[in-house]
Amino acid sequence: PIDLMMAQENSSSSSKKKTKFVNLYAKEGQDKLAVLLPGRHSCECLAQKHALINNCLSCGRIACEQEGSGPCLFCGNLVCTKEEQEVLQRDSNKSQKLRKKLMGDCSERELLPHQEAKIKAGLEKAVQHKDKLLEYDRNSVRRTQVLDDESDYFSTDSNQWLAPNERAQLRKKEEELRELRHASRKDRKITLDFAGRQVIAEGADLTDYYNKLDETLKAMNSGPTSQSPGYSGRKGEERNLRELINPNITQSAPEWVDIGGNKDTKRPKEQRKGLVEQKAGEERHRLRLQDKELQELSDGGWCLSMHQPWASLLVRGIKRVEGRTWYTSHRGRLWIAAAAKKPTAQEIAEVEAMYRHSYRKEPKFPKDYPTGCLLGCINVTDCLSQEQFREQFPDTCEESASPFVFICTNPQELLVKFPMKGKHKIWKLESHYHQGAKKGLVPSAAD
Repeated sequence: PIDLMMAQENSSSSSKKKTKFVNLYAKEGQDKLAVLLPGRHSCECLAQKHALINNCLSCGRIACEQEGSGPCLFCGNLVCTKEEQEVLQRDSNKSQKLRKKLMGDCSERELLPHQEAKIKAGLEKAVQHKDKLLEYDRNSVRRTQVLDDESDYFSTDSNQWLAPNERAQLRKKEEELRELRHASRKDRKITLDFAGRQVIAEGADLTDYYNKLDETLKAMNSGPTSQSPGYSGRKGEERNLRELINPNITQSAPEWVDIGGNKDTKRPKEQRKGLVEQKAGEERHRLRLQDKELQELSDGGWCLSMHQPWASLLVRGIKRVEGRTWYTSHRGRLWIAAAAKKPTAQEIAEVEAMYRHSYRKEPKFPKDYPTGCLLGCINVTDCLSQEQFREQFPDTCEESASPFVFICTNPQELLVKFPMKGKHKIWKLESHYHQGAKKGLVPSAAD
């Protein structure tokens, strides 16, 4: 009985033994479902059943583990894993051995049948296209020729420079030519030459008439220029224009002055030498074309950067001129900006002492000399050379020894100094700075 009980327990335990569960979507399940044949074989699983090797860089085919590393089974280019590709890029002995192993010891691969057919078809298409382009180049003149019936006769309506009598003459010639070309067949005369066995149609050859028409056109083109209908009355119009002169204008009428060298060649050498020196000074003024009055009225927002303490003295009206090594055609309002360099106490004392000596009364100097900001504005009335400056302003000629001197008037100072970074020569203010600066001006004058 005891043996029977043990036998029954063993049978019941074996019958209750559970089966092992395998997930088909896990790696273990995929390995059991996938069949991997030895060697390289074509597989269309798109790396779903087998592991991915890589994509072919030529045709894009997805190579799986069944196809393996080596030549692509579609185009023949090398397909390998990333690790193998890193080894091949080293260009070492190991990489050369690996390349020979993967490519099967074949340095030059043969083309597949479908590749060879594709290359031949492309070559034939390219040759046909080449022949087509060469043929187009040969007959381009014939293909692009324009047959314009308008060019068979002279168009009288399109030429606006013809006189009325010339236009009427050409219109008459045109009508005669059209009648000859489109004449009725009933009016034609035909001569039958039985001996020569030919038919001669009179009036069919219009060469003589065309030659006469060409002679007429040449005579019109080579003759005197046609005058417009109002040309004859120009002298009368000039007389009438004299009556339109404004009697309120007191200045004399402008006259033309010839500045060329044609008349100078006829003069003797002694006179020409004197004129050369005179014209040398006038040449610079002749080339400066500006409206002085208009520039003085307008404010374009132009600014000049100066070092302290001269900038504040110019805005206060103590300094009356400013010297530069370059000429400017600017006239009118010029804004003054102080540079970022701070003046020393010694420089300020020397400049103030110089102006105390030049003025009879001691001027009211500014308490401080701010830097890196917009101070105010002045009006530039003229820009003179050093020689002209000494002649016209002998009293103030000691203030500047520069080649060019700006004559400054009407100094105005800003209540609030705008911080600003200066630039070289004369530069333009930004619009928002310019609009704000115009509202904060205060007239200033030297004591």
